[in-house]
Amino acid sequence: MADNRSVLVVGLGRFGSAVATTLDEMGQDVLAVDKDAELVNRWSAQIPTVQADMTDVLALEQINASDFDIAVVAIGDSVEASVITAGNLLDAGISDIWAKSVSKEHARILQRIGARHIINAETDAGKRVGHLVSGNYLDYIELEGAYNVVKIHTPSQFVGYTIGDAKIHDRYGITIVGVKSPGHEFQYASNDLELRRNDELIIMGKQDQIDHFIRG
Repeated sequence: MADNRSVLVVGLGRFGSAVATTLDEMGQDVLAVDKDAELVNRWSAQIPTVQADMTDVLALEQINASDFDIAVVAIGDSVEASVITAGNLLDAGISDIWAKSVSKEHARILQRIGARHIINAETDAGKRVGHLVSGNYLDYIELEGAYNVVKIHTPSQFVGYTIGDAKIHDRYGITIVGVKSPGHEFQYASNDLELRRNDELIIMGKQDQIDHFIRG
């Protein structure tokens, strides 16, 4: 499982709140910030929040923004505020910036100032981005109903075992759909397929089953 990384989420609209709550549910160290007191109060019982204007450099210093590993700029109502905030966070030393864009021009500006990941999304993508930001997943797709499909590296506890020997479906309820090994073609899963350290696994299951499998 990936190390727990601290994430600063700026903006508590639909997208930002979906990212922040998903990260919090996964046990990540997350702090959500918004300048709107009403939004902060609305979410304060569910996730760690603080009221602050991240376009103000002094506000960044007051919440020790430089201590965070990742920042998600989820401001959608003002391109200017989004760009200034992203720039301030980069200046504070956070190099891993995920920023929501509302137009191609907005995305282009964010890329030029150094935002590493640009997202054009609302609530439906918030969960996916939250899972990707956490570092546990290479990709994440939420299906209708209870099941999700995710791509992960082989958890260390299963390296060297075949799918059958590890009894993965019996123990965890998940299904390994296929495996992509570095330098090799994608293979559909079979019980005699051995899992290697840097393999990319495509797995399907309920979220609690997937989390259980990753933890081992």
